[in-house]
Amino acid sequence: MALALFDMDGTLIDGNTTADYVKSRWQRGLLRTRDALSAFVVYGRYRLGVVDMVTMLHEAAQEVQGQSEQALIDECRVIYEERVRQRICPDMRQKVAEHRAAGDQLAIVTASTPYIARHLAAELQIERVLATELEVEGGVFTGRLAGDPCFGRFKIDAVERLLGDATLTLQDAYFYSDSDSDAPLLQRVGKPVVVRPDPRLRWRAWRNGWPIL
Repeated sequence: MALALFDMDGTLIDGNTTADYVKSRWQRGLLRTRDALSAFVVYGRYRLGVVDMVTMLHEAAQEVQGQSEQALIDECRVIYEERVRQRICPDMRQKVAEHRAAGDQLAIVTASTPYIARHLAAELQIERVLATELEVEGGVFTGRLAGDPCFGRFKIDAVERLLGDATLTLQDAYFYSDSDSDAPLLQRVGKPVVVRPDPRLRWRAWRNGWPIL
């Protein structure tokens, strides 16, 4: 038995759920065009590696301060059904099924919040979701993160908490990802696999001899 870890955006799905969220809100008139364009510029800078993603996640938490968690849960359910579900990558759906058939433990490990990731996990029968959690008090967001963001080196901490006292270790783990921001965890697991990698990760994979899907 092994541990099979999957990044979400660009790995299990073709695309980015944050972009889906922004597009959905803009098309429903809940987001100004200027703010939508600004969000896409930030996303582009992230893909180029010129933005501090940890700071950006803290700022995103502040944006929803005072809003109802249930409202976001309901909104993300619709976004998943209308925009995300159809873009699950068939090859990764098959890869998840293969790990499940082998009896491996499965988890999504994503920098995104869990509100869309949980629907994807249910669809693919993945037991655990490790994500960036927003702090909630009295059913509303406080504007803070609940702990560290699940990004970069912090993904290692999240997976180690998942393992706890289990006999499995990171050396028993597969990790599938498309982004060089996941290099810290890819370097720690015993079985790194890159999926449709960005240019920096493709170079890193070639240099380290990691398989590329």
